[in-house]
Amino acid sequence: VQAPAYDDARVALMNVAWWSGATGEARDAADAILSRDPGNQVAKGVRERLDAANRPWWAGFSYSLDSFSDGRAVWQEYATTITRLTPRGSVSVKANEARRFGYGDRALEVEFYPRVRPGTYAFVGLGVSPGSAFYPGHRIAFDLYQSVGGGVEVSGGYRRLAFSGATSIYVGTVSKYLGSWMFTGKVFGVPGSGDSGSTSYHGGFRRYVRDDGLSYVGVTYSHGFSREEIRNVTDLETLDSDT
Repeated sequence: VQAPAYDDARVALMNVAWWSGATGEARDAADAILSRDPGNQVAKGVRERLDAANRPWWAGFSYSLDSFSDGRAVWQEYATTITRLTPRGSVSVKANEARRFGYGDRALEVEFYPRVRPGTYAFVGLGVSPGSAFYPGHRIAFDLYQSVGGGVEVSGGYRRLAFSGATSIYVGTVSKYLGSWMFTGKVFGVPGSGDSGSTSYHGGFRRYVRDDGLSYVGVTYSHGFSREEIRNVTDLETLDSDT
């Protein structure tokens, strides 16, 4: 294990390279730090700024299918994402389409991950759905993340999903970085009494497998909501699943 003073020296040398314009040396230094400490927020910030300058645009596509043993029709969902990396954080535009029960619905979302300062960043998400069949008419999401030392990061957040009635969801997360590992626990709380309220728990770990602080393999267990990010009515109504 490297001594803290040695780690601090590596961060200082990385900052010198970054501010002096030696981007290659700054990237190498950031990668070296992230290979040992994936949660280092200063190195992450430098890496994000370098990526924003060199590879500012990203595109992605995802597809999910749920099949059922009782013979009902499969559920399908598509998502196309375009992301712009900026020195202040990434901005994504996502188009979603869901097909279930013989119906279809679409939603458009914008997500922003602004970096406030080293160790502090946020997540802001806004979504709209003209049809409101599966997706909410509008969706608001916000999280604030803060490193508190010792490789620990905490966050608190809020979701508001406007279906026929609005649903509020509160989110709390604690993550611990330990070498190349990250361990996370998350709680979702829906206020209300009886069947109108619920609490869901998510826990998991990641093992970072490259020196970029981004690539990992992991396992997540969830009790309550089947998904970590609630986007449509079926995600919200699945309250007692183990995933």
